[in-house]
Amino acid sequence: MDNMIIIILLMALITYLTRFPMLLISSRWSVPDWLKRGLAMVPVGVFSSLTVPPILFHLREGQWSPEYLVAGVIALSVGVWRKQIVWALLAGVAVLIGWRYLFGL
Repeated sequence: MDNMIIIILLMALITYLTRFPMLLISSRWSVPDWLKRGLAMVPVGVFSSLTVPPILFHLREGQWSPEYLVAGVIALSVGVWRKQIVWALLAGVAVLIGWRYLFGL
């Protein structure tokens, strides 16, 4: 148990040390507009890289899983409509839960 606490504390320290220099630098100089625009796209890129492969490549018995495709389309629609990743994520998860509850998969 003591070993686990040491590991967790070391991971926290490493996480802090990797982020601290950027916070220190960004407090001393202003970020250019082109960098702000680029950083604004990071959440969209991360979200799509985490969601698109499971939707397109989640095969069940050699065929695409319809619940993932439907959840992906609904999540995309809600994301375009609401323009917020959280709502798209919640909509996709709700569709998956509902699909599995209704069809028992």
